[in-house]
Amino acid sequence: MTNAGNTKALSLNVTSKRARARGEMVVAAPVSALPPAVERAGAGLPRMTLTGIWQERAELVAGTTWKTFGEDIVLTFEPVDAATTRVVATSTPHVPTTIFDYGQGKADVTEVLNAVAAEL
Repeated sequence: MTNAGNTKALSLNVTSKRARARGEMVVAAPVSALPPAVERAGAGLPRMTLTGIWQERAELVAGTTWKTFGEDIVLTFEPVDAATTRVVATSTPHVPTTIFDYGQGKADVTEVLNAVAAEL
């Protein structure tokens, strides 16, 4: 799937299995541009709270819905070259025994990746 809304996002791929989701995108931006973009994107995600941001990763918490008791979302920034970065997002439910989240984790990972891409 290509994110047509931002020409800097080169690709977007999100999968889920057993209430755990993983997504990645490749962006035409250096690693140093990601932390500020994540901070700006976090302000526009009402169900999520940015709990930490570092040069190589960021952490968010998604609140409870009827589909899930909440989840932790971790973004890691991996340089491909000087001007390109791979952003990997993983979602893990707060309750470790959660088997089904009815697609909420996948939707949240997609929302976070799209929000970050829009800020670049």
